[in-house]
Amino acid sequence: MSTPDYQSLVEKLDGFIRKYYKNLLLRGLIYSIGLVLLFFISLTVLEYYAHFNAVIRTILFYSFIASSGFVFVKYIAIPVSKLYKLGQLISHEEAASIIGKHFSIVQDKLLNVLQLQQQQPTTNHHQLIEASINQKVKELKPILFTSAVNFSENKKYLKYAFIPVLLIVVILFSAPSIIKDGTKRLVKHTEFFETEAPFQFVITNSNLKTVAQQDFELNVKLTGNEVPDNIYVEIDGNEFKLDKENSVNFNYLFKNVQKNIPFQLSGDGFRSKKYELIALPNPILLNFDIALVYPKYLNKKDETIKNTGDLVIPAGTKIGWSFNTQNTDQLRINFNDTSFAVSPTSENSFNYSTRLLKDKTYSVSTANRFLKSKDSVTYTINVTPDAYPQINVEEKKDSTSTKRIFFRGEIKDDYGFNKLTFNFRFITNNDSAGSNNQKKAEINLIAVAINKAVAEDRFFHNWDMNELGIFPGDQIEYYFEVWDNDGVTGSKSTRSQKMIFKAPTLKELDANTDKNNNKIKSDLLESLAQAKDVQKELSELQRKVAEKKMLTWEEKK
Repeated sequence: MSTPDYQSLVEKLDGFIRKYYKNLLLRGLIYSIGLVLLFFISLTVLEYYAHFNAVIRTILFYSFIASSGFVFVKYIAIPVSKLYKLGQLISHEEAASIIGKHFSIVQDKLLNVLQLQQQQPTTNHHQLIEASINQKVKELKPILFTSAVNFSENKKYLKYAFIPVLLIVVILFSAPSIIKDGTKRLVKHTEFFETEAPFQFVITNSNLKTVAQQDFELNVKLTGNEVPDNIYVEIDGNEFKLDKENSVNFNYLFKNVQKNIPFQLSGDGFRSKKYELIALPNPILLNFDIALVYPKYLNKKDETIKNTGDLVIPAGTKIGWSFNTQNTDQLRINFNDTSFAVSPTSENSFNYSTRLLKDKTYSVSTANRFLKSKDSVTYTINVTPDAYPQINVEEKKDSTSTKRIFFRGEIKDDYGFNKLTFNFRFITNNDSAGSNNQKKAEINLIAVAINKAVAEDRFFHNWDMNELGIFPGDQIEYYFEVWDNDGVTGSKSTRSQKMIFKAPTLKELDANTDKNNNKIKSDLLESLAQAKDVQKELSELQRKVAEKKMLTWEEKK
């Protein structure tokens, strides 16, 4: 069991330990600054004058990182962790030894107090030991343990940080490029840096990118006081001479670039950094198939056409494109009035379908994340509409009855028929009898038999109007109408020329009767006149025969 006086002593020891680690941290900061700056100056100066390659610069860079990390952990991180009581701290006995070195008169007493406190639980003389501890603690109480640590003693170590700082200041004012260039090349340790030369290679192209499978012209300009007569480009270990335009401008043609090409320029023993010509993948349309699905009513077999974009198709045909591409992320099919982005079905494969009712022109364009293809071909789709059917009709009236008519006709269509009808309706007349005026002028349809599956057919039809109850003055309009089998826009019809049958009125019948009677009378009078002329000629012939004694054979005849 510890006394209050002993607890006070322990607190004074803990305060000393905290100040001890603060002092270590302060000294560590001085050491860290000096060591890191000195190593940094050494590396930058070496790099500036030696101009190491990328491998050595990488080794130096990571060596600096590792050594700086070691210094930081040893001189800064560990003391900070001790301040926050992380890890194992120095013991009270060790602290007493350090204090004793500073205050020699208390070393034995302080250690003796700590030892007595440790012996107290193991002995029966508690009171005696406790009295001894209290006596020694009272003797140590006036002494300030933390004064054993003197921060000002670290001034002698400042020279280790001051000398590197002074060196950096001197270099920055006298030759700043040593620090700037050396640091730059160490930080960018993986990059190539040209050896300082009396001239520089300047590539005047806006960028080093080209479309794959195309040519690319590299343009180089030399700047500086002294320029070489010739420069070369190194590709895969081989050197090629650039074409010289004038004393400072050169060019080289990369032909049919298939892939990325690393290269380096050189002249008069000096080399440029490494460059790379990027071959951008060209989005290409390799081929395509077109599946044609015809309307069912045409009874035409579906078909697939390969690599032919120009089409002649019936109206309503469903067209399905299957495009096979290369290096393509996007594909658009552009019609003359609109444009559609086609979604890929798989990598470099696109499908699109539509149904057309009229002529269209279209083109296909491809693209990827790098560029849009400039190649585009325009195709034409001619859509053949389903034509209207045609009809021709001839009629012939029965010689024995004006109310019986015979028809003969011909119908034509591009894909077949739906039906053929004979249509008629009454047209009333003021001369008609009163009962006839009540007839409805509605159209009557009579189906006519035809072969619907052919594109051309003949038909016959006879019409007996005696069954219609026709009265004098009635008029009947009649015609034929044929429908095709258009399964896309609906069945279309064509009518023949409209004809009208006119039944004579009562006045016309009376007039015809008088006209017939007069004609009969005229014919009878004419016949009588002719009979009188014949009788007169016979009488004259008989007289001549009687006067002649001898007759010739012709005269007898």
